[in-house]
Amino acid sequence: MTPSNPHKEYIASRVAAATPVELTRMLYEGVVQAVREALTAHRGGDILARGNAVTKAVQILGELRFSLRRDVAPQYCDTLSGLYGYLQNRLIQAHAEKSESILQEVLQLVQTLLEGWIGAMHNLDALDAAIGGNPEGAAAASMADCRAVVSSL
Repeated sequence: MTPSNPHKEYIASRVAAATPVELTRMLYEGVVQAVREALTAHRGGDILARGNAVTKAVQILGELRFSLRRDVAPQYCDTLSGLYGYLQNRLIQAHAEKSESILQEVLQLVQTLLEGWIGAMHNLDALDAAIGGNPEGAAAASMADCRAVVSSL
């Protein structure tokens, strides 16, 4: 019998219960955590740990890139896809060049994405509260409110 890992079980239950919007937030948080781990490993001279953390961040960014829905908003998807690709390339460059400044750059950009996503989540919650969470109320919501939510994504 394999011993259980409470942390892994907790993460698995969070993922299983999460909405797509919450999953995206979790992925951004994962990138932030991985880049912080890469910075810590870099400062400690641990090349293997830095490489593992960079690889994890690159893989998560790949998942974010793969999850984009071009059928919904192609212009936003193209922009985000380009940004995710840029971040992946910068992470690889940071590892190859042993560059703390590039890791810091990536961390700042991903933190900005996370903060923006959390803001969009709050906007969606506010819109849902304003329309009462029902389809009839959704039809009554103004187009300006809907555009504000979409443009904040």
